[in-house]
Amino acid sequence: MVYTFRILSHEEEDFVRDFKIHSEQTFFDFHNAIQDELRWDKSQMASFILTNDKWEKEGEINLFDMSEDRSSDLPVMHKAVLKEFFQEERQKMLYMHDFFSERAFFVELAKITEETKDKKYPSCTRAEGRTPQQILIEDNNIDNILYGEFEDEDFDEDIRFDNIDDYGEF
Repeated sequence: MVYTFRILSHEEEDFVRDFKIHSEQTFFDFHNAIQDELRWDKSQMASFILTNDKWEKEGEINLFDMSEDRSSDLPVMHKAVLKEFFQEERQKMLYMHDFFSERAFFVELAKITEETKDKKYPSCTRAEGRTPQQILIEDNNIDNILYGEFEDEDFDEDIRFDNIDDYGEF
């Protein structure tokens, strides 16, 4: 079976992406398709958050196993097959692409169809609207701190290295 997922953003009104992906493929395949289509930095963290019809969290599929207990059963993208989590049209999830600002896309399984021979999956079949930024960066970023444009005048007081030797060798 082939799943057609529709992706929407609450930040960009006209942003729509439709992806066709085989039900036997993994969430990692879907993640890579999204990242490739949007030309985003694949080194950034992301996860799929499984939700109910009211967009309330029911589970999570992470890019990496981030649990302290390596024997946990938490699903990771490269092992989680889509058909194990999605069986019906209208099922929903979020694609969290910016953890620090808690930003995500709304994703819905729009259609389930038969596989088309000689078709490559996953593929983006609809791409409309302006792509939101992958990561929001606040004004008080590291460049501002390094180059003296930081608004906090007490910044130098907040961080000190009274005795650099106390921190050991590099």
